[in-house]
Amino acid sequence: MSIGFDEDLRNTRASAIASAIDAGGDEYDSGHLLIYSGDRPDTGDHIDEYDNELLVEFVFPFPCGTVSAGVLTFDTIADATSVAAGTATWARITDADDVFVMDLSVTDTGGSGDVKVATTGAVITDNTIISCTVATITEGNS
Repeated sequence: MSIGFDEDLRNTRASAIASAIDAGGDEYDSGHLLIYSGDRPDTGDHIDEYDNELLVEFVFPFPCGTVSAGVLTFDTIADATSVAAGTATWARITDADDVFVMDLSVTDTGGSGDVKVATTGAVITDNTIISCTVATITEGNS
């Protein structure tokens, strides 16, 4: 059986994530969701540009979202243009100052990744408009 958290605790945990993403941000600059190809580094480690290629960078709105019932629901994230072609394998969230917040797995929509890319095999092509249609982080037993 999985851990079951009190709703106030789930909200506190989700709010801490939102605060970390919003750190250093304002209406002109805010946190980022960066999607990469290659092997995911150890959590929070330096990104080796020879092993990992940035495919697309989304900018979160400020503030990034709202928390309710243990779920951080991101406000509308603007479309982004891909900067390279490759297979998306992992993602990193940073704050406005590019300080590490979290690393995530990426798969296509049929996979079990934290981030799901709606393309076959999670392949992203260069100079393509990419949309983020739904973005949430769910805490514990929410």
